[in-house]
Amino acid sequence: LDCCLEILSTDSEGFPRRAVISIFTKWLREGCTGQLEDPEQFVSRVIQTVEQDLDWEVRLGGLELVDAFCSQTIWRLSQCPYAPVTSAVTNSTPQKELLQVFCRAKLFGFLFRSLCDCDKPVGQRACDVLIGLRGHFYPVSTLENPQEIEDSPAGRGIAWLQRTLRQGSVAQNFPTDGADGVDFQDAESMMLALGAIDLLELHDELNKSSDHVEESPQSLLQDILATVGTIEDNEVDCY
Repeated sequence: LDCCLEILSTDSEGFPRRAVISIFTKWLREGCTGQLEDPEQFVSRVIQTVEQDLDWEVRLGGLELVDAFCSQTIWRLSQCPYAPVTSAVTNSTPQKELLQVFCRAKLFGFLFRSLCDCDKPVGQRACDVLIGLRGHFYPVSTLENPQEIEDSPAGRGIAWLQRTLRQGSVAQNFPTDGADGVDFQDAESMMLALGAIDLLELHDELNKSSDHVEESPQSLLQDILATVGTIEDNEVDCY
């Protein structure tokens, strides 16, 4: 395991890093986590590594791993992956525990930041995962009242987050945990975010036929750097 994590974080070749994240995802999907002392910490460590990877396929693989972790965790706590829950049990202890698990693994920060990724497939997959989670916690597809959100303690941060997400890949200075009033590790705030942010609208925007996101200068620069990183003794200054 440590060897695989080292490859993921240090190997200069893209293929081995993609292979490692695929193996990790397969482990999670097949429920082979018995050897892990702390699955939450493991997932958190992996996604913090892949989020910084210049290879968009590695970042996309990180989202597949998150999806697998969510499915397995929901199954473990409710015995029914992504099964809709009634409003009567939405605030029950299992649901709160589920949100807390996802927050401790730092999934939400990764997912929301990925919505603004300069490579469109990454943003699309992140949106799909968030829509799946929203469908679990909010079986009735009705957005929360904007005024009620604004009046809540975390409301301003959530409103700011939604405005940032609408900027897509051109968004600058996306917040880290706790910045600008957005706490990605707070279960109540993330429950509010899932219910308030119009993920279907974002999904439509991300699925437009235009390739401006995939062909943005930032995306092209990352592709160049990722390629250069696989060639020894080759240094490039990019401005």
